[in-house]
Amino acid sequence: MADAKEIEQTAMIDREMDQVFDWAKGNSMPIRDAIWDHEMEANNHDTMKTEAACEWMLKADDDKIKDYCEKNLKK
Repeated sequence: MADAKEIEQTAMIDREMDQVFDWAKGNSMPIRDAIWDHEMEANNHDTMKTEAACEWMLKADDDKIKDYCEKNLKK
């Protein structure tokens, strides 16, 4: 069973884009899914490459997640 620290660490990626970012108004996709979709496009829809590319976010802190989204998902 996950302890409280593990749950807290993953809370950011489970929130919706528009709950965290002002520039994502109307985007109710979870951050985890938005990052996955971005990486899937970048890896030519190769699931294995995308899985490897997304593994970091499971252990990343909120600042790293926000930074990634600002650099890669903000339009």
